[in-house]
Amino acid sequence: MACSRNYRLTLNVYQGDNVKVNADATEISTTVAVKLDTTTAAEAVTVQFGRNLWITVVTAELLLPLQVGQTYSYNVLFRSSDDPSDKGDLRTDGLLKDSEHEGRSQKALGYKPDELPTFVLPADDPANLFIAHASCRKMHGHGMDALAHLDDIIKKSVIGVDVDPFKRPQQLFLTGDQIYADDVPGMLLFNAGLKDGGSLVGQETVQIRINNSASTENVEVDSVSFPPFLRQHLLAEYAGLTSGGSSRCHLISFEEFAGTYLNYWSVRSWNLDFYKEIKKIGDEIKKTGGKVKTVIAQVADKFLQDDSLPETSGLIPIIRDVDNLRGNATQFVFNDKLNEIFNESPPAEKFNSWKTGIKNRLIGELKEMAEFADSLPQVSRVMANTPTYMVFDDHEVTDDWNLSKRWQNQVFSKPLGRDVIRNGLMAYAVFQDWGNVPDEYVAIEQAGENANTLKPRTKLIRKISDYCFSIANTSGLDALRENTISPIENLLGMGAATIPAQDLVRWHYNVDTGPTKTYVLDTRTRRNFPSLNSPPGLVSKEALLEQTPETVPFGNAPFSFVISAAPVFGLQSFEELIQPAAASVVGITTTTGPNPGVLQGQIDYDFEAWGFNFEALENLIQRLAKLEKVILLSGDVHYGFSSVLDYWEGSGTTPKARMIQLTASSLKNESFGFEHLYRSALAEKVLTGIGDKLEKLVWINKVLSVTGDVSIRNRNRLRQNPAVLPTAGWQTGATVNQAPDYRYRMSVQTDLTVREDDLVTEDVVLNNPTSLKEGYKKIVQRSQENFISGVHRRMVWPSNVGLIKFEADGASWKVKHEFLFRKGDRDINKNIVGTHIKHTMPLVASGSETNRPQIT
Repeated sequence: MACSRNYRLTLNVYQGDNVKVNADATEISTTVAVKLDTTTAAEAVTVQFGRNLWITVVTAELLLPLQVGQTYSYNVLFRSSDDPSDKGDLRTDGLLKDSEHEGRSQKALGYKPDELPTFVLPADDPANLFIAHASCRKMHGHGMDALAHLDDIIKKSVIGVDVDPFKRPQQLFLTGDQIYADDVPGMLLFNAGLKDGGSLVGQETVQIRINNSASTENVEVDSVSFPPFLRQHLLAEYAGLTSGGSSRCHLISFEEFAGTYLNYWSVRSWNLDFYKEIKKIGDEIKKTGGKVKTVIAQVADKFLQDDSLPETSGLIPIIRDVDNLRGNATQFVFNDKLNEIFNESPPAEKFNSWKTGIKNRLIGELKEMAEFADSLPQVSRVMANTPTYMVFDDHEVTDDWNLSKRWQNQVFSKPLGRDVIRNGLMAYAVFQDWGNVPDEYVAIEQAGENANTLKPRTKLIRKISDYCFSIANTSGLDALRENTISPIENLLGMGAATIPAQDLVRWHYNVDTGPTKTYVLDTRTRRNFPSLNSPPGLVSKEALLEQTPETVPFGNAPFSFVISAAPVFGLQSFEELIQPAAASVVGITTTTGPNPGVLQGQIDYDFEAWGFNFEALENLIQRLAKLEKVILLSGDVHYGFSSVLDYWEGSGTTPKARMIQLTASSLKNESFGFEHLYRSALAEKVLTGIGDKLEKLVWINKVLSVTGDVSIRNRNRLRQNPAVLPTAGWQTGATVNQAPDYRYRMSVQTDLTVREDDLVTEDVVLNNPTSLKEGYKKIVQRSQENFISGVHRRMVWPSNVGLIKFEADGASWKVKHEFLFRKGDRDINKNIVGTHIKHTMPLVASGSETNRPQIT
């Protein structure tokens, strides 16, 4: 819970659903439902994280365990620590009805007026297990917010005609990029730290090293020193960040990160004036069917420069007066190009061109933001009714975060680079990780505790609170870096001091999921870097042993879930051919700019897939093979797909393990423009591997020799450790002197559902011109429909959320991966396009799938 003042919170849990609360003369709210007993009072006190920001996680430890198949309701009561009369609960605070709250639209969290929100536990029986997963949700990303679609599912299971606790998501895993810190809408950046005019946290400063010298200057973080749309040069030059053009609106301070999280998840957090401008656009979209160009242009003009407001209220007046407002700040804000633009008097061609470019970007952002704001109340309700777990990828902090050792050296050697990374991780701890593992975060000192035994996360949350308290109360600022910031950086493993590994904050965790466990990997801060420029191993071998189990959880779990932000088994054609080739071309041809050469190629093509580092990938495969049946959940790539990997060990003739990769991405950040070409049938065929199966043989710690003719590339692969070679492409008669240690086959899955438009009344007759013409016509028409809708058999391009269910398959199970995406799209014949793609994968190989890979 995030509050604007200090409160004490109490969590009440009730048995059943449709629990209605009513006002009472002696209590805040009453209900006839059974309130579950707790071992101790389920209370918490909010912790100060800013001038107008108080947050806590409140937990209830129940006397008796919750039951699977039972729906439970909950209420949160609050009372002010300073004013006894200031008290309430979800109902009195207006959260249990559809209404306008202080001018902002919201949905009843309990689906009916005055009814409490609910949740259910994951089912023990896989037949009733229902898990959702998703990633990559950008406020101004293209497309609808697919997370809102889960609201329809939950609503039907709660108040529909088919009420059933097993027909709603029992857990939701958000697998990365829950915010885009490196690409924030300009108007949000202007308002992220403001709650109806008041600062959330207070005035923060960051350090900038001057001209690469040893001296630094403290610069206040605000829209004067760091104006929206003008941060790219600053962050590239003084922080070493590589987000490119999107970093023109990059988050810097903890307040900006905190405000962005709040705005992403709750419409109540939006500055009211800001919200009204966005709602004006949203209302016009509904009224005109999307024709909002004039209204958006008016909002953009007002943001850039508004003569009716004080002189420095608009962006352009602030930029023009920056020298008077912030002294030497101009040396950081302006580079030669900007000086040339703004020093023209009167403003002429270059200034007008710059302003037009900014306005066009604003116009593109505002329409998407209006749609985001319109569906945000549904998203808030989804999260209020579904146990939700999260993990970072890169965009929570900055694009390309820990891309390579060179990148790491470049950023961490600069004070501003460390400030941005630290503030991003501090915000992640408060707004995401605290809810993942609340037992490891004890934010307020407990009586009789031993400081020497405190968990690293507890030390971190207290230091973050100390930092925010100092900023909010302008106290101890002279010693803030020494007493607070340096210890935080040490806990995060990015400080000057070397502390024992067990005292560092570790971000991986695991949670119970019905009959099994889910293991969430940290693939960002525990990487290994073989060299300065080489692709990283996303998890080092040492970290892998910490983050994954040696044996099957619970002893006989039917499968295990493992979460990796980036897909472990991606699209091989893309990862092994297209990305490396494109990155190499960029690296060779880029000779200017902040990152010439190899690094620029890696940056442009996200050179950090699991498949780019054979050693790390093979370590993971071997580790997961011990679990035998593994379901991997991932996001990151802005398309959805499913794949299967079968694993043979040693001389085994049948697969020892099966690993199923489920990727759902993005929630709201569709590829469009030139990238729209990826939606074509030909592109999908190329990306999923022409043939849809990939086989490889692997040798570990072996000295290998070959007989017969072998390609130069394969000879080079044989000299590496591990030696990883495809089975295809060998010369006839070529052999290796030793059998592989293991081998695997990966295949991309296809939706085999028969659709109405698939039915053909007769086969195409090749020697019949009429039949041939009509057959080709149907093929072209179907491809065109798929291109428009993004609905393919293997890949999903529209904004989507993944749904995971199971069905019995003899003594084992089949995994059903269904993609739910935007509704109402129509094909070229004006027919509504279906909104589901389904991939079904058995957890045990059968038939020809059991034929082990051989050199061919």
